[in-house]
Amino acid sequence: MPGDANTAAVWRGYNQAELDRQYNSRGTVPDVTVYLREYAERSAAAKASLACMENIAYGLGDDDRLDLFPVPGARGAAPVLVFLHGGDWRALSKDESAFAAPAYVGAGAMFVALDFTLVPEATLPEMGAQVRRALHWLWLNVALHGGDPSRIHIAGHSSGANLVGQVLMTDWQREFDAPADLVKSACFMSGLGDLEPVRLSFRNEKLSLTPETVAEVSLLRRGAVVRCPLLVAVGGNETEDYLRQSREVARWWAARGEPAQLIAPAGRHHFDTVLEWADPASELFQEQLALMGLGAGAAA
Repeated sequence: MPGDANTAAVWRGYNQAELDRQYNSRGTVPDVTVYLREYAERSAAAKASLACMENIAYGLGDDDRLDLFPVPGARGAAPVLVFLHGGDWRALSKDESAFAAPAYVGAGAMFVALDFTLVPEATLPEMGAQVRRALHWLWLNVALHGGDPSRIHIAGHSSGANLVGQVLMTDWQREFDAPADLVKSACFMSGLGDLEPVRLSFRNEKLSLTPETVAEVSLLRRGAVVRCPLLVAVGGNETEDYLRQSREVARWWAARGEPAQLIAPAGRHHFDTVLEWADPASELFQEQLALMGLGAGAAA
């Protein structure tokens, strides 16, 4: 718990060492490479076993690329699930982001794994703008590949959840002349609604966040424009402040009058909660399906 009487508090009663522990997700597991390797291996297997349209350009930049997994033999256009990977805004790519594709394609959803430029080549606001452009491109073009542009859903893990938050700040009508409800639902996994404690932690040595950037990209500070259901997920074994932030995001979203649900799978940590989301037997997977109008509990 917070509080070392001999050390000054830095954030919500945590001293510097305590705060750094709260925001050191890698320190919560013995070997993070086990999970990173699983993301990559399962993603490669998905590309080998499913129809996959790789490296589709959604813009002019070198990193403006996505991999699209259509639903074979679909009767009518399929809902579209866009996944934004984690990696502390500095690592990973769409090549480690397709591990959930077999489960969701099998359930009737087109799966899209997105690439975007990372720190230090891009700032967090620039990443958010890049993701917005990708979603706008999908809205304009996904019907050509069997997706339903009126049923675009987003999900993000860890730093990808922050990008989900930035998407929820988007005025689609004003910025893109697109429907206000371009995004029909969002899933916010192991994410942070407020990046101020990250700025105050050891992680900022590589992220170089400023107070202005924190205010611009933090969902709980800037607020949202989009109105849609929000599914918040956090591993039951994640740190206290990750759990607190997830609860706050869910409460805040519900206070806006929008549907919000919080799921905290027991025994899961920061790096395998997203694997729970990819497991058809899990509650988290079934709730994601329901948001897309799929699965036994979904509305017709």
